[in-house]
Amino acid sequence: MFKNNQQAFFRIIKGKIIIAFLLAFLALGTAWGVSKFVFDKMLDKVEEISSPNNKLRIVNDLSNKISRLDQQQRGLAINQPKNYKGFFKTSRALNLGLDTLANLYQSDSVQLLKIISIKKLLIERDQQFLKYLKVRESLVNTKSFSEEVGKLNNLVNTKVWKADSAIYTTETKTSTTTLTPENENKKGFFNRLFSKKKNDGYKVVSEEFKIKKDTLNAFAEDSILSDMESSLKTIEVEQRLKSKKFLQQESFLSDATNQLTSKMLIILEAVKNEVVIQMNYNGLAAKKVVNKGILQITAILISFLIITILLLYFILSDITKSNKYRKALEVAKEEAEYHGKAKQRFLSNMSHEIRTPLQSIIGYTEQISLQSLPNKKDIAAIQTSSNHLLHIVNEVLDYSRIISGEFNIRTEVFNIDKTIKEVIEVLRPLAKSKSIIIHTEINFPINYQVIGDGFRLKQILFNLIGNAIKFTQKGNVDLLVNFKEDKNNIHFNFIIKDYGIGISEDNLNKIFNEFEQIENQNQTNINQNGTGLGLTIVKKLIENQNGRINVKSKINEGSTFYVYLQYQQTSQEINEIKNSDKLSFDKNFTIWVVDDDQLILDLCGMIFTNNNLNYKCFNNPETILNQKIDTNLQYVFIDMRMPKFSGIEICQILKTKLPQNIKYYAITAQVLPNERDSILDSGFDGIVMKPFKTADLLGIFENKHADIVQKEIIPINLDQLKKMTFGNQQQLEKILKSFIVTCKEDKVLLKNAIVNSDKEEVRLIIHRLAGRIAQMGAKKLASDYRKMELEIEAADFISENIKLKINGLLSKLNTLIKTLENNNYSIP
Repeated sequence: MFKNNQQAFFRIIKGKIIIAFLLAFLALGTAWGVSKFVFDKMLDKVEEISSPNNKLRIVNDLSNKISRLDQQQRGLAINQPKNYKGFFKTSRALNLGLDTLANLYQSDSVQLLKIISIKKLLIERDQQFLKYLKVRESLVNTKSFSEEVGKLNNLVNTKVWKADSAIYTTETKTSTTTLTPENENKKGFFNRLFSKKKNDGYKVVSEEFKIKKDTLNAFAEDSILSDMESSLKTIEVEQRLKSKKFLQQESFLSDATNQLTSKMLIILEAVKNEVVIQMNYNGLAAKKVVNKGILQITAILISFLIITILLLYFILSDITKSNKYRKALEVAKEEAEYHGKAKQRFLSNMSHEIRTPLQSIIGYTEQISLQSLPNKKDIAAIQTSSNHLLHIVNEVLDYSRIISGEFNIRTEVFNIDKTIKEVIEVLRPLAKSKSIIIHTEINFPINYQVIGDGFRLKQILFNLIGNAIKFTQKGNVDLLVNFKEDKNNIHFNFIIKDYGIGISEDNLNKIFNEFEQIENQNQTNINQNGTGLGLTIVKKLIENQNGRINVKSKINEGSTFYVYLQYQQTSQEINEIKNSDKLSFDKNFTIWVVDDDQLILDLCGMIFTNNNLNYKCFNNPETILNQKIDTNLQYVFIDMRMPKFSGIEICQILKTKLPQNIKYYAITAQVLPNERDSILDSGFDGIVMKPFKTADLLGIFENKHADIVQKEIIPINLDQLKKMTFGNQQQLEKILKSFIVTCKEDKVLLKNAIVNSDKEEVRLIIHRLAGRIAQMGAKKLASDYRKMELEIEAADFISENIKLKINGLLSKLNTLIKTLENNNYSIP
């Protein structure tokens, strides 16, 4: 089982390591994927930011074209006045650009309206420019001016011929003036050397030309002048009108151009703002993508780190547990080897302890069989050997009952002074045989009576004083008893001191272990007989009476045992009849005994005959089943193992045929706790354990001997429950049935939890049962369950000892359930 657990444990660790690596790869892969996604997004944003904006490019282009439109068209008007296609080529390019820009602003109605208004302005400007061209052409074109001049010329010619000829006299005068420059400053040598020759001056020639007209016909001349003046005025007016119109058209054209430029600048500013906003948005989006990616990668790394730490913690915990289990395994192995050796010694001792009295019994019985009159000494030897053999068996059985929690500490009045003296008197012959003197110092009054378990005290003292005698070669064994009264309690201290071989400090902690017998260099000279269970039983008996035991020892100086026990004060008198070996009971009844072993039948027959008891023996089950009913029949003894029918089957059949007041006792060697529980639960009132003595068998009729296992009755008090139900019988029965059902369910759960070694679940169920049993009024049993709960809570795990105690408590719970099922607890 441990190997399977170890394999499962290593599989779990391997699984966790594999999971850790898978998570690492997953974290790296996820981080790489997120990084790639983030950087791709960043590249897209960078490309988007760095790529030229089509809107901005088109608007800039349109703005440049509009700003150059007026210059280009004016230049064409000057250089190519007749090239109308050239005039509107730029306008058509602008219209195409505006159409492209309008397509880009399909989703923006405001900008779209602005573009449409620009197109309208462009059309209006073209119209104004056409008008401008016409005005300019009329202004620049000299045809009309030439016509007016021609008219004026014709008029002059006509007037001249009609007038008298004029006489002109011409006089010409010519005069020459020579100018000489002023004296210049004196020149240097080089100036004189390289300068021009001296300027002698320059001449100014003036010619005077005079024409004299002879006005013979002044009136004709005035008429011509008047006509010329009129024509010139007409020309002046026309030119002024044309100039004014030209200026007006030029102003209109300039205004249209300004409006176009202004609107284009507004759109350009809007586009620029949009581009700036978009760039800011793209920048923020890129920043957001980067931050988101960083957060995702950080989250992945932190998650991976946390998971890795958790896995590392779990792996280290598993390794710690593994080391703990390994150490526990090593300790368990050492303990197993230690207990194995102890049990081997126990078996070896048992072989010796059993074979030695058997040898005595067999040897003396052979000798007696050869004698005509048996020697009482030989019979006494057989009896002594039988008692010794029975003591060995009982000691083993006592240990079994103690560790399973199946034994009870009785509460009765006993004479502690008398009990101690009886122990001393029994052990004195053994001490005398080894020349050992038992010194006693009892510091309390004679015939001092207390309430407690005198039988268990006697058992404790037998073991401790017996061991002191066994391990002492010579000298004394001292017994000192002190007491102290405290209200209703009496505190006793027992000190047992010997001067024997002593115990080493290393072995002091081992002496209370089961099957343990301390080895000694001088063990060849010391009686090493026994089961090795004596001190184990003593310690358990003392602890179950809320006492304690300690020991001090030195090699070759002896050992001292300190025992503390507490009893109660009493003023009651001891029932001398119970302490007497003389039996007294009413003999007016009949006994049936059924057993397939004739020796048992003969033995029972002799005992009953010697005590004048009416009985009938049956050597097979069929005979007793067909037997007529005896009206005086009160007891039926049934062997548990017989052919065809078991003792339980016979008991159940007889219960259907015989009166209900008859008591049934099982005769058996099945003495293990679970076997006894099974027998008692099947309907028997008690068990007679083989081998039995005459007093044991006859004690049934007085119900006094402890060697007879009586069916345990768990005391319950339903008064509180009856008060809670306010006298409602149905409600009480419902509660009792619910208690029985839930207890049976918890028994199953408890057994499963024990199998799974689930300490917390076991403790929880025990706690639940303790409260439920206390509610039923079984306070003693509830207290036992509560103590078990505390013991489980203090323990590291569910040990075998705890399991045995729990089984004992479950047996008592079964008895309580049987009691509730078989009795009528009606509310009076």
